Amino acid sequence: MEETPIDERTFTDEEVREILKEAVNKAPSRALSKREGLSLAELKSIGEEVGIDPSRLEDAARTVSLRNKNRPNKLLGGPTVLSFERRVQGEFDPDDTPEILSVIRRTMEEQGKIEEIRGSLEWSAKGEASARYVTLSSRDGTTTIQGSSNLSGVAVLTYLIPGFMGLLPSIIGLIKFAKDGSLPGLIVCLTVLPILYPILRAFFKKISGNESAKLEQVVDELARLTEGAGS
Repeated sequence: MEETPIDERTFTDEEVREILKEAVNKAPSRALSKREGLSLAELKSIGEEVGIDPSRLEDAARTVSLRNKNRPNKLLGGPTVLSFERRVQGEFDPDDTPEILSVIRRTMEEQGKIEEIRGSLEWSAKGEASARYVTLSSRDGTTTIQGSSNLSGVAVLTYLIPGFMGLLPSIIGLIKFAKDGSLPGLIVCLTVLPILYPILRAFFKKISGNESAKLEQVVDELARLTEGAGS
């Protein structure tokens, strides 16, 4: 059986994905050769040429951008700044504020305070070591829901105090060894910090992981609550 010429073939969806992946890997676009990366408008233009809905492409771009932003700090074990975002069709009704507030407080496990400004709703909870925000902003029939948290203060508290407490015996052990050659002093010096650091790193990783799960959950729940409203 004679094979159909490639310029007359119709490719399946799976083949299209493979072809695009192969082309990008082997021959970056001219835009990429001129500068770093592509704009969202350029991505949408490319997507339209291969039949990808521009709105889906924009949602994917948001997802990838936020995923990169939430990447863990390799030294600390977790990200110090977390951010999640969803955009849905429909505008939230101010009459639903009590239900929205209930979802946020139940999920975030904190009372916080709420403020309404020109079609947007913001919940915030600020402590000595962290700041958390959940916002809903409606415009032109769509609602953007964002959840963010700054854990920089938590990271400082996690590492600073225990780290100092671990550093102190290490210094004492080093002085003891230098002064009279005490082997126990050397052992203390060499083992305290290497043991303490992975413990603190795992602890902060758990804190940031729990916070990330809460933010993602509250954004998803509010998206389900808001989607289709007012339409």
